[in-house]
Amino acid sequence: MAEMVKEFEIRKDVIETAKKGIDFELYKKLLFEYGKRGEKAFIYLKEDRVKKYRDFFIVVGENEYIVEENFCTCEDFQINLKGKKPCSHIIAMLIARKIGHYRKFDKYYTDYLEKR
Repeated sequence: MAEMVKEFEIRKDVIETAKKGIDFELYKKLLFEYGKRGEKAFIYLKEDRVKKYRDFFIVVGENEYIVEENFCTCEDFQINLKGKKPCSHIIAMLIARKIGHYRKFDKYYTDYLEKR
C-alpha cells in the first residue's frame, strides 16, 4: 500500500494575521510557530519573493526554488527536513497563495529555464 504524502498546512490564525498585513504581528507568529524557517518565510513575503507561473510557484531565496504544497527543491527540505516538515519556501508559498500575495507571470517557468 502506498504511503500518503502529508499535506502541510498553515494554522488559521497565522493566515488571518497575514490577511491583515505582512507586518510585525505576522513576523511574531511565524517566528513562534516555525522558528528560523518562519523568519525566513516572513522575509520572502515582505520582499515579494514569491512568484506564480502557470506551472509552479517559485520562491527566491539563495536560488530560485520550485515549490509545491508538499515539496520544495531546496536542500533544507530534502536533506535536513527529509520532507517531513515544511521549509521556509513552502511556508511562504502557502501563505502567499492563501492571501494572494505573489507576483504572477503568465508563462511557464520551464520555458523561462530553457531560455536562461
